[in-house]
Parts: sequence; structure tokens; C-alpha cells
Amino acid sequence: MIRVAVIDGHPAMRAGIRALLSRAGEITVVGGAACEPHAVAHMLYATTPDVVVVEDAPGRADGIELTRLIKSSFPSPHVVLYADGFDAGMVASAMLAGADALVDSRGDERHLAAAVRSAARGAPTFPELDPKAAAALEQRLPAEDQDILRMRLATLSLREIAGLLRIDAGTLRERLRTMIAALRPPAPAT
Repeated sequence: MIRVAVIDGHPAMRAGIRALLSRAGEITVVGGAACEPHAVAHMLYATTPDVVVVEDAPGRADGIELTRLIKSSFPSPHVVLYADGFDAGMVASAMLAGADALVDSRGDERHLAAAVRSAARGAPTFPELDPKAAAALEQRLPAEDQDILRMRLATLSLREIAGLLRIDAGTLRERLRTMIAALRPPAPAT
């Protein structure tokens, strides 16, 4: 059984995702929380899920930042980022934040359950980036961070990247935070 927690700012959306995942058979939803970091940390501690589905909705929740926070805990669960559409910058940002999968919430609902299963197995699930889009993203970063982006797009783990670059986890986390800020599309005006 795959234990899943759902993080979404709206109780109705959490209930909908719970219902969707409960039809998947081997998935059980063990908890849920709004997008507030303290509530998320408490829920994760209380439920110890295998996979966390995190909402990323423009103007409502920053799923990338929540993913970074979740993945910085030890031991960290796998994270499936569930977004309202995305572009190349979002795909790269999700990977840099340590997400294990990125799913478009506007697509086929079966993709979410499939991504949860893949994440639980340790198999990353991301949309493939066009080589031109990846090269354009690299150009938005300082030269010393371009290798990190290439390694993460090749699905090397953050631990593997830190080892290859011989840098500590804290230094890598700070560089990733800066890289994500450079790659994220600007938030829509409210």
C-alpha cells in the first residue's frame, strides 16, 4: 500500500484528490493539509507518507517552495507536484526543488495515480524538455550553475549532484533556491 498525503490550499480540492487516488486501489490517503509550512510539517510528522501530492497553483500556493521544504527534511517522502499547467521553467524548477514527478492537473486524472506509483518506486516522472528549451534555461543561469541544471535534467539526485560537485547539502540547497528564482515564471498579477 502506498501512503499518500495531499497538500492543497482548498479543502474541496484535497477531498477531490483523495477521492481520485482512492480509486487507484493500492494507494491510501493518510493525511492532508493546507499550504502553510507549519501545518505541512505537522501533518508529515503525524502521518509519515511515502508520497506527498503538492499543489502548485499560480496566485494561490507555491508548490515549488513547499517541495523544497519537504525535501529538506530527513527522511523526506517522495513528492509529486500537481500544477495548473507548466512551461519549461516550471519543469526545471520542480526538478531543482527535488520533486519526483510533475503532473498537469488539467490532464487525464489517471496520470496523477501513475505518477504517485512511479514516485513511490523511485522512478522520476517529468515532461520531456525540448533541447532548445533546456538550452534557453541554461542561459538564464550563471555558468557555475549550468552544470547543476544539466545534471538535474538528466535526473541525477540532489545527493549525487552534491557528491559530484563536492559541496555540502546546505550550499547546494542555497544554490538551488537561487536557480529556481531565476527560472520560475513571474507570478501573475493579482
